[in-house]
Amino acid sequence: MTLPQPPSPIPLSILIRTLNEADRIGETIKAAQALGGEIVLIDAGSKDATIAIAQELGARVINNPWPGFGPQRHFGEDQCSHDFIFSLDADEIVTEPMAAEIRTVFAKPNPPRLMIIRKAMIFPHWKHPPPLGFCHEQILIYDRRIARTGPNPNWDKLEISEKLKPHLIREPLWHFSLRDWNHAVAKWNYVAGLAADTQKERPRAILLMRLVIEFPWSFFKFYVLRRYFLGGADGLTLALVTAFGRFLRIAKMLERKDHKQSH
Repeated sequence: MTLPQPPSPIPLSILIRTLNEADRIGETIKAAQALGGEIVLIDAGSKDATIAIAQELGARVINNPWPGFGPQRHFGEDQCSHDFIFSLDADEIVTEPMAAEIRTVFAKPNPPRLMIIRKAMIFPHWKHPPPLGFCHEQILIYDRRIARTGPNPNWDKLEISEKLKPHLIREPLWHFSLRDWNHAVAKWNYVAGLAADTQKERPRAILLMRLVIEFPWSFFKFYVLRRYFLGGADGLTLALVTAFGRFLRIAKMLERKDHKQSH
């Protein structure tokens, strides 16, 4: 059997953060290989086969205990061989059309230093996004000489030093964020607790007001504005679980504030 030829290399580092992703890291790396860039995996101490799978597929693996979302990606940026970085999560798949589009951009002289990626949410147990589904847009390909990830442990926001118009990659990235509903509940519970522990403290009156409006507004935002209704029962369930996660974040922030004041 003739093996497919690897694509010619491009000056791009695909940066992936992992922790116990053995069930899906293989597909993520195999899809990313179509880009032709180096693959750098920053692992936070996986106890499963994540590292072995990644190394077998040719990824460079570096261990770094989890310091939070922003610091972990910032650490990974320093480990990359190229200045152009594509921040890819272990639950995201680069489709063949997307890889071809990115390679076309890098084939031109002086590729854009900031590129917006469109993320298409895949509902649990689905194999592809629904037609006309919502895509979240975010700068995920960037030149680290002008863009670096900030220190906030709760999210990985880029700090950009030059005002440049980002280039839009039109083909979407497929985001398999949630394995099942157990994973969804556990994830939003973790994120809510992390937000309560790390975000700036807010006045109690503001938290009480948001406690009332957070769930209905978040449900409307995800189910209607982000078109989760296109996912049928799965879309409805995800909108409800996500809205509850947003509500739980406010509830935990209020809990932390009241507990702190009572001691």
